[in-house]
Amino acid sequence: MKNKKTYFLAVYKAEEGGFFCKFPDWNIVDQGETLEETIENASKLLDFSAECYVEENKELPEATSGDELKNKLDKEDGEVFCIVPVVVYPPAKTERINVTLKGDVLARINDYAKKKNINRSKLMVNATLAYMREA
Repeated sequence: MKNKKTYFLAVYKAEEGGFFCKFPDWNIVDQGETLEETIENASKLLDFSAECYVEENKELPEATSGDELKNKLDKEDGEVFCIVPVVVYPPAKTERINVTLKGDVLARINDYAKKKNINRSKLMVNATLAYMREA
């Protein structure tokens, strides 16, 4: 399985305000008050769905190309507000990597991890993902 796939998210304006959205390649529908919230909610749901597929040893759906996307959209949903490409990284096997750190930095990381009762690898992964979300 590839490390990542890109799926298109069709976003519509909701009559009652806010937005609703669909991934035409998945049976996923979500909503949000703002465009940003809608995309974030849908992205999280896509990650969760991909994780479930992998746990059940199912292949992820093939991603529709931009040219084929119009044929997959339901006309009854109304006019598309925007199309957003969303990347999903399906869970994969754990990999061991080497990281080079100064001894004092490693000691600080170890002390913090011990104080928070979390293993060093998990702490470093969580910190990196939080940094990436903020960037």
